[in-house]
Amino acid sequence: MMRRLSVVLMVTLVVIAAAGPASASPFRFPRQERPGVGPAPTPPQVSAPAWVLYDATLGFPLASQNPREMRAPASVTKIMTVLLALERGNPSDLVSISTRAAATGEREIGVWAGERVSLGALVRAAMVHSANDAATAIAEHIGGSVEEFAVMMTQRARELGMNRTEFVNPHGLDANGHVTTAEDMMLLAVAAMARKDFRDISRSRIVVFPDAPDGTGRRGTASNLMLDTYEGTNGIKTGFTNRAMLTFVASAERDGREIFVVVLGSSGQRAHFADARALLDMGFNQMRSYGTLAGLPHQPPMPVANPTPVAAAAALEALIHVAGEGLLEFEVAEDPEEVPPPPPPVHERLPETPQDGFWSAAGYFLRAMLGW
Repeated sequence: MMRRLSVVLMVTLVVIAAAGPASASPFRFPRQERPGVGPAPTPPQVSAPAWVLYDATLGFPLASQNPREMRAPASVTKIMTVLLALERGNPSDLVSISTRAAATGEREIGVWAGERVSLGALVRAAMVHSANDAATAIAEHIGGSVEEFAVMMTQRARELGMNRTEFVNPHGLDANGHVTTAEDMMLLAVAAMARKDFRDISRSRIVVFPDAPDGTGRRGTASNLMLDTYEGTNGIKTGFTNRAMLTFVASAERDGREIFVVVLGSSGQRAHFADARALLDMGFNQMRSYGTLAGLPHQPPMPVANPTPVAAAAALEALIHVAGEGLLEFEVAEDPEEVPPPPPPVHERLPETPQDGFWSAAGYFLRAMLGW
């Protein structure tokens, strides 16, 4: 009988040993609906054919449409131009303005060929006022030429994981092969806004540029009108060309929670602002329970008479909600080892565990359990 029991236990050990690694493999919760909460909210109707809504506080996308569709970016290109200028230049550097830079038109700050302007002033003009002439001057100063700077831009994009983006100029004017995606621009925006100097520039509303050589004053105003019209907006860049249509990368922060949105190809008067506002509203208002994962104040998805028990269970509710949407992956933690019992008296001590293989170790384990 005892020998039969030992065989059963030995087989059990083999099964456990074979199944152990699988029990620690990653898994994902299936999508599910919960009474009173239901699935994630339906995104609003927007004109942009490609967009991404991203919660930077929690670090995952909330919703998207055609996030990897390659499209012309227009002036949101300048996010990369300014990021490289801050990473590889010094704001106090004096930049000699070339004829090519001075001739870059459409939207400009009005630089003159031959004048010298600080890199810091050019960066602010490019980012806030979306000045194409300033962007060209930055490219020539940092890269040696527009073409070499475009290579640097694409290389930096690859470092950030922007694998579907190709830059051929620093300003975003339409050009063959100059493309990006909403997902890639989100990666760029989050990386850029992680820098305090970039963040400070992107929330500016006015650029006071040095006067022109003839004494003419040069001023620029922010192209991002949401800085004054949407609560919490703190960046970052707008764009428009005939090929790209309206483009916009925006960020806003409320109650310690920061959300980014990228819209590409919006159509209609100021449609990029309307699209961004609608998507940000969804993120802040309809998906607010996700914020409890970051330790933010809980707001239940439905009114309750006594919110105290709901608040106490806020983190669990948000965890289930996020996991149910398939947004959370984790590994199953193994049970901690049990504390071994005190050793038997010296005269009953068993021999030391042999080191000659699994079966010997298993036999030792069985003898210890059964008192053999």
